[in-house]
Amino acid sequence: MSIGIGIIGVGTVGSGVVELLRTRTTDLTTAAGTDFRIAKICARLESEVAPYAQDGILTTTDAQDLLNDPAVHVVVELAGGYDLPKSWVSQALSNGKAVVTANKAMIAKHGGELFPLAANNGTEIRFEASVGGAIPIIRALRDAFVASDARSLACIINGTSNFILTRMAEEGMGFQQALAEAQALGYAEADPTFDVEGIDAAHKVAILASLCSRKRVDFQKMHVEGITRITAADVAGAKEMGCVIRLLGQVELHEDGVDARVHPCLVPKRHPLAGVNGAFNAVFIDGSTTGPSLLYGKGAGRLPTASAVVADIVDAVRRLHQKSPIVDLSWFGGQEAAIRPLALAEGRYYLRFEVADRPGVLGRVATILGAKGVSVASMVQRESHSGTTSMVLATHVASEASIQAAVTEIGKMTEMSAPAVVLRHYDRGFSE
Repeated sequence: MSIGIGIIGVGTVGSGVVELLRTRTTDLTTAAGTDFRIAKICARLESEVAPYAQDGILTTTDAQDLLNDPAVHVVVELAGGYDLPKSWVSQALSNGKAVVTANKAMIAKHGGELFPLAANNGTEIRFEASVGGAIPIIRALRDAFVASDARSLACIINGTSNFILTRMAEEGMGFQQALAEAQALGYAEADPTFDVEGIDAAHKVAILASLCSRKRVDFQKMHVEGITRITAADVAGAKEMGCVIRLLGQVELHEDGVDARVHPCLVPKRHPLAGVNGAFNAVFIDGSTTGPSLLYGKGAGRLPTASAVVADIVDAVRRLHQKSPIVDLSWFGGQEAAIRPLALAEGRYYLRFEVADRPGVLGRVATILGAKGVSVASMVQRESHSGTTSMVLATHVASEASIQAAVTEIGKMTEMSAPAVVLRHYDRGFSE
């Protein structure tokens, strides 16, 4: 019996999946150990499925038609979004069908319900393409690191933000100029909020944190910052300190909870993550027995992401053919991980204050920092513009609580002309 694949959504990734399934049939069949085929394709509009219908593939604009088709054994959900795809996946699982998806938003929000449902119906969800595109990070955390607990990881997991920060560093661009270039080249959406505010990265980091801790991590409870307040001056300041700025997702396991967060960081140029440029992604894992490892590759794009989806399809087909045990992630629906308060974190910090160019302001800022237990390692005062000056400080190791207390107090000064910019250093797991 040939195993049937049903695909919902034939946009950028979906069309790439169809292309790979049709052009690499022999290799994929050999890898799966059995024949499989595209049984049906579903999209919202008739015009989207018409080219496939002309090629002799069964098509529909009704997802229910595909979900209830007995000839479809594996449902591939590539439409995106939170709730409607969740209803499709729920129905597919209830019908005993395997599911493959690239939908990180749905997994992050509804995984606690969907994974137990899959296990209860003797089937599974595969979601490698939901995090890191072509980088096999889900398999790595689930299988390759089984003998070495991934106690911490840091990742550059949003190509749009990384492209913008790279261009700001390479060309001295401001954020808006770099964003406009990213949009012109197709790296950023017309509304880039999801990417530049860290939301996309938060979904992915929550999934990775869940796999590391084997407890469900709620992305809505994580500390999340984007890159919209990063200026060309910040990028230049980081360079002077021997660093680059990257939007990092971080996960670290503690006895009292999971430290899971997304925010911009200063990364030393000697660190492997500092060399991840443009739209590329990387995950830096510090294993208890392996030490540091870096997984690097294209985190988005039509064929890179489609390749990860197709690999999951092959795995699902192989399991169905061999009748082997499912990948049971039902624990995802169990205990929710406690998110460790950011205030407990410690590290070095970059602080930028826009202040009135008056005598005594620096002294007052330094006094407040000292009173809150923050030791200054270096300070640079930029050239004055329109009566204000930019004050950039680097600290020694301090607690997040102390930094935030000091920044709040300094923010009350009448000389402050804008909110402070706070950037954290990241150099964990690597030394020269």
